[in-house]
Amino acid sequence: DRGVEVTLTTTEDSPDWRNVVQVRGTMADGSVVSVSGTLTGPKHIERIVEINGYDMELVPTEHMAFFSYEDRPGIVGVVGRLLGDAGVNIAGMQVGRDVKGGKALIALTVDSAIPPALLDVITTEIGAESGRRVEL
Repeated sequence: DRGVEVTLTTTEDSPDWRNVVQVRGTMADGSVVSVSGTLTGPKHIERIVEINGYDMELVPTEHMAFFSYEDRPGIVGVVGRLLGDAGVNIAGMQVGRDVKGGKALIALTVDSAIPPALLDVITTEIGAESGRRVEL
């Protein structure tokens, strides 16, 4: 038993999307994480539309990464350089922030898995609060 509690809440309020599914979880340290998704267009294409309170519009892929950091110039360049130097191609990138100079989140889709050691290097180089990779 991991002490996981699941609650399903429904609401008719979704100002930006016709239908949204949100998953929220509490980590061992007490922090809450969330991700919201929807289907768009006549082909019902999957989209991630919110991550931890940041608005995004990202097609989920097999390999993704997320970095939370203090918003400042140059971060996108550092991330791109480190991934490029390691031969990891960025397929898509979204950057969301709460306010200029506040907290920010980079969401990446990449063509191949980011090795854990490289994830740690990127997290350290940009001074990120967290760096996570997702393999679907």
